[in-house]
Formats: sequence, structure tokens, C-alpha cells
Amino acid sequence: MKFNLKVAVFALCTVFCCHTSSFSQILDEEASVYRPDRRMLDQRVYYTKFIFLDYLSESKTWFYYFDIINRRQSGLTNNNFVEQPLRTSARFFIAYQFGRFTRVHFNPIGLYVSDPRQGQPSDVNLIGNREYELRSMLEITQDAYIKKAGKEWVNMTHRWRFESRWRGVDEPMGPTWNYRLRQRTRFRVPLNGKHFYDNNVLYTTNYHEMHIELGPRFGLNHFAQNRNFVGLGYRFWDWARIDVGYIHQYNFRGDGRTIDMTRGPMFYFFVDYFSKLRIGRDNRDRLENIINN
Repeated sequence: MKFNLKVAVFALCTVFCCHTSSFSQILDEEASVYRPDRRMLDQRVYYTKFIFLDYLSESKTWFYYFDIINRRQSGLTNNNFVEQPLRTSARFFIAYQFGRFTRVHFNPIGLYVSDPRQGQPSDVNLIGNREYELRSMLEITQDAYIKKAGKEWVNMTHRWRFESRWRGVDEPMGPTWNYRLRQRTRFRVPLNGKHFYDNNVLYTTNYHEMHIELGPRFGLNHFAQNRNFVGLGYRFWDWARIDVGYIHQYNFRGDGRTIDMTRGPMFYFFVDYFSKLRIGRDNRDRLENIINN
């Protein structure tokens, strides 16, 4: 089956815009009815994520991976989305594959270095006031496929993540602890008649995620984030791929009334099976039990 690239991109962008527009309308209505002092701040960002994975055995049941995340942000009075740092993190995961569609992931500890968002004039005084955070997490991911003409076509992945956070680990009084629940649903659609795990496949990708913060000494922003991404991806070198797209995110501050709307380009680079990476050769083996990050 041949697929029209322009139609696919237009459809995904339409769904994305409707989703974010509806969410913005809900926020605006809530602000006017329930919280007249609520403020929406608009800021540009640039997100990158690099992921490297390998299996521990030929059975492909146990595997590990690590990722490096770097985020930049614009200054207060401009749209230069790489002007200032926003977040850098490094994490290591060990995971187990239950059959083809279900995986459990565990990150014993990860380091996060975060700079204050620059959405309002008072934030300028906080430049250089970095927060150092340690975080552990447990997550479950489940895959499903929408089939067309007997072929696996649309790849849908649900991810449930539980995070335990120790924020301000370098503070004299010690860190502040809380935990967070996250749920993400992602869709990936091949555009050139291939399965998502085939080499040289071009695909659309989009996901939508909600963050719920809980725990003591936290604040008022229990509904912490709403994150949306839409983009295009391409698999090459057999086991490597890239995703390039647009991130649109709402971040609720601890005062319960200030919302940072951050948006801008996002870039992913994945190595799905590091020890089997074959640069410049055709992919003869399909990835059946691959990680979906």
C-alpha cells in the first residue's frame, strides 16, 4: 500500500493542533472562571535526546540502555531557543522483555541538572541558580499494532512511569523528596510501505503525555505537565534512527497559577542494538523485541 506523505503529515499536524488548542482553551476557561490570577508564559526551547541500547543475551529478554538529554531555552526578551541551558541529564536503565509487546524498565539512579525557566522578569534574577536532582524510576511499556490488509501498520505504545525524586541534593538542609506519575501514548506510522522495524523506513511519530506530581513538601502544581510532540522519523544503518519534530508543552509552577508554555524543535537519535550496528549494510533481520523510547 502506498501512502501519501503530504496527507499523513497534514493529518498528524491537525490532530496535534486540535489537541493543544483544546487544552489551551480549557486552561483559559479555568483561568477566567476559577483562577482569575492565572498567567500563561510563552517561551521557546530546543530539546535533544540520545539513546544507546544493547541486549545482554541472544534471547533478547534482558537488555540495558542509557540516555543523555540536553535542553536549551531562550532568554526573556528573545526567541533564541539555544541561548541558555535548561536541563542536562544522564540515566542508565536495565530492562526485561515479557514476550514481544511488554517490557519493564528500571533506572536505579539518574542525575539531572536544571536551570530556572526564563518566562518572566523575576526569573532573570535566578540565572545561575541551578538545581541538582537525583531520580529513580520504574516504568512499564506496552506495544500494540493497528493492522491493515493483514500487515502491522500503525505502532501504538503506552508507557506508565513512576519516578522518585530527590531535588536539591546539594542544599545544606538536604534534598526535598516527592514522586511523580507519568502516562504517555505514542503513535508511529510507516509512510513507505514498510514495517516500523525495517531498514530505510520513513515514519510519522507523535505522542502525548501527562505528569502528575505527588508527595510531601511539594507545592500546588499536582498536575505538573502536559507534553505533546509531532515529527518525522527515519531508520538507517540497520539499527539506528532519528526523529525530528516539534515539542509543545505546558509546565505548571509550584505557585499553582503560573504556567510556562514551552515550544520549539526536538531531535532524537537512537541506536537500537549497539553491538549489532552494521553501517552501510542492508537489514536482513527484523527487530522483533526492540525497546521503544
